[in-house]
Amino acid sequence: MRIVIDEDIPRELTSMFSSPGVDARHVEDIGFKGMKNGDLLTALSATCDVFVTGDTNLEHQQNLARYDLAIVVIRPERLVVDQIKPLIPRAVAAFATAPKHVVTTIGVERRPAGQ
Repeated sequence: MRIVIDEDIPRELTSMFSSPGVDARHVEDIGFKGMKNGDLLTALSATCDVFVTGDTNLEHQQNLARYDLAIVVIRPERLVVDQIKPLIPRAVAAFATAPKHVVTTIGVERRPAGQ
């Protein structure tokens, strides 16, 4: 299984997403850093199975039915290393069952403002 990690996830964490049968690469390592989301997802559809990102708005900005890959969103309270690390094992466990064309969210639920 081929996994690509978005640039909003620190590159230093890439190896933590690898496991037997899972090849994890960071967008920087494959030359896709700085690409707009639509272009990135199009390129990844032909080359990987799962895209991991911290972009919680991706599903609202893109028509995910167009892209032949699963998307796993890591959602800590803050997108910093110390809060991302504990979520990585859950994200890796989700790779095998994450459906294509939709977002699988790993992490904290957001509460509406005022609650």
